[in-house]
Amino acid sequence: MKITLIIVLSTTFLLAQKSITSPHGGKLKIACESCHTTSDWSDVPRYKFNHDAVGYPLVGNHKFAECSSCHKSLIFSQVGIACADCHTDIHKGELGIQCADCHSSQNWENRRQVFEQHSQTNFPLIGVHANLDCASCHISEQQSQFIGLSVECQSCHLGNYMATLSPSHQKAGFDLDCQKCHLPNTTVWKTAIFEHPVTFPLNEGHSGLECADCHNSGFGSTNTDCYSCHKQDYEKTTEPNHSKFGFPTDCQQCHSGVSWERSQFDHFTESGFAIEGAHQGILCTDCHVGNQITGIARDCVGCHKQDFDNVSDPNHVENNFSLDCVICHNQNAWTPADFNHANTQFPLTGAHVPLDCVTCHSSGYQNTPTDCWSCHETDFTGVTDPNHVLDGFDHDCLVCHNTTVWEPTTNFDHNITDFPLTGAHTVVNCAVCHSSAFDNIP
Repeated sequence: MKITLIIVLSTTFLLAQKSITSPHGGKLKIACESCHTTSDWSDVPRYKFNHDAVGYPLVGNHKFAECSSCHKSLIFSQVGIACADCHTDIHKGELGIQCADCHSSQNWENRRQVFEQHSQTNFPLIGVHANLDCASCHISEQQSQFIGLSVECQSCHLGNYMATLSPSHQKAGFDLDCQKCHLPNTTVWKTAIFEHPVTFPLNEGHSGLECADCHNSGFGSTNTDCYSCHKQDYEKTTEPNHSKFGFPTDCQQCHSGVSWERSQFDHFTESGFAIEGAHQGILCTDCHVGNQITGIARDCVGCHKQDFDNVSDPNHVENNFSLDCVICHNQNAWTPADFNHANTQFPLTGAHVPLDCVTCHSSGYQNTPTDCWSCHETDFTGVTDPNHVLDGFDHDCLVCHNTTVWEPTTNFDHNITDFPLTGAHTVVNCAVCHSSAFDNIP
């Protein structure tokens, strides 16, 4: 009986199983228990089926999607694995079918790769553009379509152009090519760099000015000569008075772009009087007192007569010095004075070189004698070995002495006497032979 009952039951079960048709299609070779449980046939836990087994791992937000979100039909073999099979291509094929080039399964709005793809277009995303959302530029009624969008600045920024008042782009007639002033790689729209060297190079003092400082009346046909902007500076200057002097209105002839106060007037070219040495550090009004233009003295004493008269060491007036100051002085400084004694009848040599002027010119600088005796009479009469006076020595000291030192006396040429020195006599001291006197030697 047991055997018969088992056979009957098994046959009944097999017949029942064979009569059930799978809703997933006949080709599905996945065991039912891979998804279903015996407690509730309709309860299919999302985590129970290993989706990796069918070659489509669930990653990102796909892991949390309901099975029916993708499996609209219970016949699983009819479900595609391409993005477009589930997701409507709102770009209408313009960007291809590889959604993963821009999107990820983690977050549909994650477009991190779109910027890399954008570099392959004729509008790479750099500067502030790299931080924008796609819809910031693609804002037409067909915002999800990207082909045919203009890459000209004005197509997005015409409103900025029209609204700018400082300076007014529209009134000034600025070019609609924003990149001529605004750099696309900047992160601040207000950072403008106009290529001004094309018209008027902005150097030195001009480089820090605001546009409106020069273009207060607009940007068209702006005068580029100095006087057009600096007329007031020219007219109010009193030291020296530019208008009275008739200075040229081309400010660059004297001034640089760094500072008004630093002028570089070519005095020699304009007046024939070169400004050199200490004269370079003085003001124009030091010579042009009261803005005097004509009748200015060009010789030294014309400006320095008071200096000449006030000098007491030595007294230039009493000593009747020449009024041509450059004979002794130079333009760098009054002292030290550098008189070239070699130009006189008495060049300074030897021990005379370091002497102070008044050592010889104690009585003045006119008609000063140039013979040795005039200065060295005391030396001549004071010598006792040998006694120059008793022996009747010549007053021309250079016969025996030189200008370097008084002793030793090696300059006397005995060959001009009646007894030339030869042999052992050449090394004998004078007093050996001239023990009594130098006259009447036998």
